Amino acid sequence: MSRASKITFTLSCLFTAATVVGVHFVQGLERETLHQGPIKDAQRTAARKQQRLQQQQNELDPAKERQKLANLTEHELQQELRKKYESIQPLSGQIITKDGEVLNDRS
Repeated sequence: MSRASKITFTLSCLFTAATVVGVHFVQGLERETLHQGPIKDAQRTAARKQQRLQQQQNELDPAKERQKLANLTEHELQQELRKKYESIQPLSGQIITKDGEVLNDRS
């Protein structure tokens, strides 16, 4: 075998070995990257939950609590008024005209 063919053969073998090692290295990196995906998803989910908890705590601001209490009080007052007015004039779903005629259909 000539010297040139030995050099070509050796370089080809080295290139092939380097390619095989390189491919295995890249596959290992890809495998590790795929493994990190669910871990990052879990971290993002935990961060979102933490953010929601912070928002809920911020919503419990005293001014907002007072407003919620005022709204609840107003709602209860409106419920009482509705009961009072229904006892005075019951809601039957019928329409009574000025002439005393009873209409069953509102359309």
